[in-house]
Amino acid sequence: MLISLWYRIHLKILLMMVIGGFSGSIWSESENVPDPGSAAQRFQSIWNAATLYQNPDNPVIQSFSLVGRYHGQYWSVDADQGEADGWENRRMIFGFQSGIYSDFLVELQIKINDDFSPVYEELYTAFVKWTPGETDFSAYLGRVDYVFIGMERSTSSKKIATFERGLLVGQLTPGEAVGLHLETKFDALTVHTGVYSGSINEEFSDFDAGIAVELGFGYGLPLLYDQGTLHLDFLYNDGNQDNNAFKPYRQVVSLWHQGNRGSFGLGMDLTSGSGGFDGQADVLGFTLLPTYDISNSLLIGGDKLQLALRYQYVDSDGENGLLLPKRYEQEVTSGEGDSYQAFYIGFNYLLYGDRLKFMAGAEYAKMEDSVNDGGEFRGWTYLAGLRLYF
Repeated sequence: MLISLWYRIHLKILLMMVIGGFSGSIWSESENVPDPGSAAQRFQSIWNAATLYQNPDNPVIQSFSLVGRYHGQYWSVDADQGEADGWENRRMIFGFQSGIYSDFLVELQIKINDDFSPVYEELYTAFVKWTPGETDFSAYLGRVDYVFIGMERSTSSKKIATFERGLLVGQLTPGEAVGLHLETKFDALTVHTGVYSGSINEEFSDFDAGIAVELGFGYGLPLLYDQGTLHLDFLYNDGNQDNNAFKPYRQVVSLWHQGNRGSFGLGMDLTSGSGGFDGQADVLGFTLLPTYDISNSLLIGGDKLQLALRYQYVDSDGENGLLLPKRYEQEVTSGEGDSYQAFYIGFNYLLYGDRLKFMAGAEYAKMEDSVNDGGEFRGWTYLAGLRLYF
């Protein structure tokens, strides 16, 4: 059985690396790409194959590229409440980006079912981004990945240093949302705001379930680091009873800082959810997330070995205010609790930055359940997998 499982895992990794060999990117956001070198240049030439067209002098269409990501991982839970394990095609997303009329970027991506039956699961993103001229202003309109609140949620799943985001991210923030998002920069100050529909379905939104509004600020503040930014994010949900896009809290507030000094990085986040609907208790949590680049150019030139640690503490102002993370602790128990602590340690081997990396990690978590109605959890979750995007 173990030999069969080992074979299946490595076969999937090999297949996805072959598929990734025909991929490329025109992502406009900053990339975690290794220093130039022979290996990095070979990866870049492979990834560039997905840029099907590029001509900045064309007044209508400046570029057209295929984009997507694959995250596959083996997981195993060993807890007082039971054991479980398996392989999950965690994310399979595919689509395109196109630059048009110089100032606009159009993106459409779909989620693919992990068993390919059927292939199409639902829409992931479908938006138009407008960046007028050489400005620091941009506007997104459509269905977007909601990466606007808190330290972990503000980092794309393509680039997170841990396998999964923390408990409060899943409990307080949405996955995707349909609406208008604006962001701009004034010297060291960054401001973003948005308004979103309270409804979401497989394709878009019915616009019949109220709204949510977000506002956030980021200010360049290195503190003890070479580089650093202090953030304050706020999300308001109007509480429409038909809301299915946002979580059942009227306010979500996050104060967080990310700093970097040489090979060391540290993120600290304090997040709360209050004004819960249907008796949902207020929650408050703290996250500490340090990373350290152990070695650059470890084996092939341009590759990197990274250590990632994370500590979480979350408390609820009432009984059964916390839900265990869906992945993967709910595989052995699905109750609710009052306080939660977890410690994660992992190693990431980045062959081509975050675009192609192998990850391995373990997390010990403990959920307290004062009313003893099935929410207690104590145990380990082990993970190993491959992540790539183009």
